Amino acid sequence: MALPSLDFLCECVVAGLLDYYSIVHPPVPIREMLASPPPDLAGDLSLSSGLPFGDALWLRLLRGQGTVFVNNTLSHEAQRYAMAHALFTGLCSSEGGRAAGLPAVPNDALNAQGAMFARLLLMPLDLLPEAWESMSPPDLARLFMVPVSVAETRVQELARE
Repeated sequence: MALPSLDFLCECVVAGLLDYYSIVHPPVPIREMLASPPPDLAGDLSLSSGLPFGDALWLRLLRGQGTVFVNNTLSHEAQRYAMAHALFTGLCSSEGGRAAGLPAVPNDALNAQGAMFARLLLMPLDLLPEAWESMSPPDLARLFMVPVSVAETRVQELARE
């Protein structure tokens, strides 16, 4: 039997996270999600600031705790996107993520996979306003608190669906 597509798996994970945190309107509170992960992910996700380079990354520390480190010198929007991107790596590295069929870490497509997941999480279809098609990417970026380039890419993805 064929495994489900990564898009489908990511949409399911996003739906589960939105439901768990009772998120019904934008912006998705990614910082709070990482600071207080679901109990079954508590050993795989936490948040630490002060990364002195890059944007954000997920690491498993010596004691086994998985942590997303974020660079606080980035804009708020860039931090949110970077945290969501790094969250994907943490999910892929978790026991539940592996069991669900998320890709192994590392892999050659991880950056693109994490970017797709971050867009789905931060701009989920269910949270788009009714007339979102008539909104400009900068307006959507402000509403969802993401970089304009992320909103532009997400609008293009939605137009293809």
